Amino acid sequence: MKTIGRILMVVLAIGVGAYALLFLDFQIKGILRDKGELIKNVLYLSGFYTHVIGGGIALIVGSFQFFPKLRNRRLSLHRLLGRIYVIACVLSGIAGLGIAFFATGGYITKVGFLLLAIIWLYTTSQAYLTIKQKKVMAHKEWMIRSYTMTFAAVLLRLQLPLYLGFMGMEFPDAYRIVSWSCWLPSLLLIEWLIQKQTDTESRFFPSF
Repeated sequence: MKTIGRILMVVLAIGVGAYALLFLDFQIKGILRDKGELIKNVLYLSGFYTHVIGGGIALIVGSFQFFPKLRNRRLSLHRLLGRIYVIACVLSGIAGLGIAFFATGGYITKVGFLLLAIIWLYTTSQAYLTIKQKKVMAHKEWMIRSYTMTFAAVLLRLQLPLYLGFMGMEFPDAYRIVSWSCWLPSLLLIEWLIQKQTDTESRFFPSF
């Protein structure tokens, strides 16, 4: 079941990440078509492309860090992917802080995405700092938290159609909810799992 879960995570991450990388042609398409006059704002477009492309790279690269055999047998590759992941998260997170102020749905949506970006940057920076300090277990904990925030991009795209189609909500209302539901419940769950473990080395982290 753990292997199936990892494979499903990778498939979803690659699917959403690959879609994000389609914006490498820097054309006005997808969600950008609904941004009106914002598409004429060079700063907004720069932030949008940085956020989407960086997030796509982080999604794909980060998903492969959860395979213990790959990590243990190819430590140099693990470190390289880790550096790419951190850089992608930092660039995408900083850009996300800026474009969050232009999110559809009012201040509720803006605050939701702002907090997501802040926590994403914080957890990723802690993951980096702890491994530099050779605190391997703390590094694993922070990386799990960080990728939980990265994976919010996948959960957003899974949840939004449910709100719009199954529940029949209008887009602004659905977007207000998803700006929180794509990351807050999963972050609380993963934090509970981390704190619940009294023997983290043998019980929880072998699945990391």
